[in-house]
Amino acid sequence: MNIEFSDEDKEIGRKLFLGDCQFIKSCVSLDTLPSQNKSEVAFFGRSNVGKSSLINSLTNKKKLAKFSKTPGRTRQLNFFKIENKLHSLNFVDLPGYGFSKVSKTEQREWRNLIFDYISSRQNLRTILLLIDVRRELTREDDKIIEFFERQGLGWTCVITKVDKIKKSEVSSKMINLKNTLKNKITLYPHLFCTSSEKKTGLEELRAYIAMFAKN
Repeated sequence: MNIEFSDEDKEIGRKLFLGDCQFIKSCVSLDTLPSQNKSEVAFFGRSNVGKSSLINSLTNKKKLAKFSKTPGRTRQLNFFKIENKLHSLNFVDLPGYGFSKVSKTEQREWRNLIFDYISSRQNLRTILLLIDVRRELTREDDKIIEFFERQGLGWTCVITKVDKIKKSEVSSKMINLKNTLKNKITLYPHLFCTSSEKKTGLEELRAYIAMFAKN
């Protein structure tokens, strides 16, 4: 499902992401999370799917969310605040899943922390599930989507790295993904196609995220 955004919606999103944006804190347990006085949007996906790059591109800050070519670098819940005179919002960079070069104990701890946060955080408005356009849905992706379904969580599908394939392939990839998701979910999520490098789809995604910001 795609959303149509007006010029006014896009302008609100543009101004929000031109506002003050800063890192708040990293958390490794629920009892260290920031207060719930702001709406939150979480970025989630497989390791190396482009979460940090997308956050940096949305905010026009190259080093806001540190990134690495080494999968699994993000190991905490990283909280950021963005605000201007009219709107404010927190967003969260969650650890990536599907990275095998850590112990099973550590993987389990990350998974428990992420799922506990997602299922209990009352001010979490939506989860942006990032999927690399070059990859098929994996078993881990399926498990995450099933978890969202069981919990009745609102989520949004963000396709990343669309600049890495031919434009003619993007449409067929989207059709295949939609058909695959239809068999897994009861309520179809919003769908965005993005490229952090080429800035594709960022205007619409900013407008969407701004919908959850406080007035």
